[in-house]
Amino acid sequence: MFLYYVDNFALLELICKLVISSLSMTKNLIFVLLSLLVFSCSIEREKEELNTDKVPKDTTLSLDLVDDVLQEEPVISELELKLIEAGLVNVQDVDSTIQVDVKYASTDNFMGIVLYDGFHKVYLQSEVAEKLSIAQKALKNIDENLTLLVFDGARPRSVQQLMWDALDTIPVNERTKFVSNPTTGSIHNYGCAVDLTIANVTTGEWLDMGAGYDDIRKIAYPRHEEHYLKLGELTNQHIENRKLLRKVMKQGGFWVIQTEWWHFNAYTRDKAKQLFEIIE
Repeated sequence: MFLYYVDNFALLELICKLVISSLSMTKNLIFVLLSLLVFSCSIEREKEELNTDKVPKDTTLSLDLVDDVLQEEPVISELELKLIEAGLVNVQDVDSTIQVDVKYASTDNFMGIVLYDGFHKVYLQSEVAEKLSIAQKALKNIDENLTLLVFDGARPRSVQQLMWDALDTIPVNERTKFVSNPTTGSIHNYGCAVDLTIANVTTGEWLDMGAGYDDIRKIAYPRHEEHYLKLGELTNQHIENRKLLRKVMKQGGFWVIQTEWWHFNAYTRDKAKQLFEIIE
């Protein structure tokens, strides 16, 4: 056991000295010493193999495992979570062919500020989303190259209040033609109204409606279309494009309001209030 702890090179040196100093040493003694040296070396070799076996042969992580570790759960904004908890559905989960461009998630709106921070989806009540899918199919039956492009759907009353306050320079009776009073609530606040247009699938270009989205001028009013057509400020094509939108939306069970060519309701305010809770 002593030789187990003795350094091999020291032992070899000792053996050499013994051999040199005593040439008269018997062959048997030399044989014994050399055998002990070989035995000691074999023990050391086994120790090294045992230590090597303790080290994993492959300490690298697979790419799939790294991806799993690094992949994070998608962050859901407070607004989106509120809509999901209210039981509303993502329009594109119901019909993936419908396109969205959430204007209030950007500064491209009449207020010029972001109202839906980190939120780029359109939610509606489930049955309203199904109605919208029917309207999309009706449009596709007319022209496969066209699609509904949705700007807004369900809208919390807190956002409605911001919109209402932004137009405080307009008298209340005029303001309600463009933004519903948050006190009574908009049909958007129940997830039963949608703002949208028609776009070309390939180019992304909107059909020209003669007035932009969120345009508060009377030229955007469906009720004044004939008046502006006579003035030459709306063309027959503008009117036809608006009529096409109204036609397909009607097939889905929606109707347009008379002060915004882009706004369609699936239910009256009273019916929406009866069926659903307002989204705060």
